[in-house]
Amino acid sequence: MATAADSLSHAGGQFHVVGWLEFQAGWHEFFLMTGTAAVTLAGLLFVAISLHMDTLIDAARAHLLALARSILMSYVIVLTFSLMMLVPGQTLSQVGVGMTLIGIVAFALAFRWRAVRGTVDHPEFPHTLYRKRLMPMLVGYALVALTGVSLMVLRAPELFYIIIGAFCMLLGNATGASRSEEHTSELQSLAYL
Repeated sequence: MATAADSLSHAGGQFHVVGWLEFQAGWHEFFLMTGTAAVTLAGLLFVAISLHMDTLIDAARAHLLALARSILMSYVIVLTFSLMMLVPGQTLSQVGVGMTLIGIVAFALAFRWRAVRGTVDHPEFPHTLYRKRLMPMLVGYALVALTGVSLMVLRAPELFYIIIGAFCMLLGNATGASRSEEHTSELQSLAYL
């Protein structure tokens, strides 16, 4: 008899019951790939930051530093969660609690960074663009937290697939922040400041 924490899996045209540990093990390559992507992109961000450090520390351009910080946080959250999911033998409740805590902490930090005081709008990167870049991050972190709560309350592993959308949103938005609508890299626009 299947428990509430079991999931249905399609294999060879027939459905069979898969326990949580087997379900979690099936995600190994996904989390290995997302963790690798996150750490690689974070390294590239460090290179961009180091090339424009003098601009980032200018108090009038605090929103650029906040953007770099929020992009880095997206990569770190994806990396942290990916590392957490590579630990074998975790229960459904442990994963749910970890997801919820990671999502809440990341959401609170990103929400706190949405208002950057003392900055001057720049034609290449106005405050509205900065706030626009934060919205998908907030949604991604909220999805992570809500998925964790759902796993703990409903004990339905199939809800775990929501994490794919959350990770795509976080990685895609953070990577997309390197291109603005004016065909100029937001981080490259630091050179023009």
